[in-house]
Amino acid sequence: MAERQYAKYVQPLRLGTESINPSFRGKISDFALIHDQKTTPESPIRTETFYAYAAGAGAFAPSDLLPIIDGRPAEERKGVGSHSHNDFDEVYYFFGTDPTDNTRLGGQVEMWLGHGKDAEKFVMKDPTAVYVPKGLAHNPWIVTKVNDPDRPIMITCVSLTDKYSLAADAVKNYPYPPAFDSDLIGVPQPGKGKYAKYVNRLTLSQDIYISLLMGRVCTPNLMFDDKVFRAPLWTEFFFAYAGGTGVGVPTLADIAKADAMSYWDWTKGMQHYQSYDEVFLYLPTHPHDILDLGGEIVSYLGDEDYSLTKPTAIYVPGRVLHNPQYFKRVDRPYYMLVIALTDNGAFHDGEFTPVPAPTTFKF
Repeated sequence: MAERQYAKYVQPLRLGTESINPSFRGKISDFALIHDQKTTPESPIRTETFYAYAAGAGAFAPSDLLPIIDGRPAEERKGVGSHSHNDFDEVYYFFGTDPTDNTRLGGQVEMWLGHGKDAEKFVMKDPTAVYVPKGLAHNPWIVTKVNDPDRPIMITCVSLTDKYSLAADAVKNYPYPPAFDSDLIGVPQPGKGKYAKYVNRLTLSQDIYISLLMGRVCTPNLMFDDKVFRAPLWTEFFFAYAGGTGVGVPTLADIAKADAMSYWDWTKGMQHYQSYDEVFLYLPTHPHDILDLGGEIVSYLGDEDYSLTKPTAIYVPGRVLHNPQYFKRVDRPYYMLVIALTDNGAFHDGEFTPVPAPTTFKF
């Protein structure tokens, strides 16, 4: 069998076994699902995804037992409540897993931004994006309510760097904010509003509507674009709950262009490319079996097809043709996050270059 050109870009997500907090067992996934340069050296970003199915867990959340990092209790984490990164920005996505309504978070999460007297708590009850510029102290984030343990809250952090590090010269640690009080977890605490611009509800897409997804994928999709917050990345959340459809698969349905006055011809399917890089994340929703995607997706890079049944990331360098994304089978709802590494305010400015689906595509 001939070696495939793009296989190195298609890699399973790894478990973040280097860090665990014993106090949070039974509340949040024991390990995060991680995409980084250990799995894909060429990737320009790192992502980390957690699943919270009970209240009380989170990053830097108070705990009775010390976190275990690289196999040993992390004594240096005593009293640390937040940190900042010196060299890169991050965005945190908090979103739900109810396929009947993708606008539901399914509980409540709080997160702190800033340090000292300027630190502010934000209480989130809807799917939310928190943008964290480099140098801004952030955390703890704490899940304070989960409505249904079978429908966990998902937390995905995207770090805009290919050199993620928690070494002393790359990160600054801080104590808990002065206003932080364990007895007030889950209770709103009004702040100065200094960082409020960074915390915004994810919105339903106002620019992209793919009618053939209706009845099988939550449509419209949740979006992180300039209507949420202007940033150097754009993210679309496809939440599939039934198979047999996808993005770029041949269809007789009309696909509206951004101007809503004309249509793409997708009777032969669709591939496309852009000048910027993208990362596709394929994420399960089962909180107790995060190594099983919950079905099968067939993803195309060029004319190469890749069958995915495990949580996976695909790095798509700029100008590489990609799609269709065929949600072939859904046993339990799963997500596909499309992370485009470009100014999200200029995402629609002439970058989309469609061609028919490869002749290798098959249902």
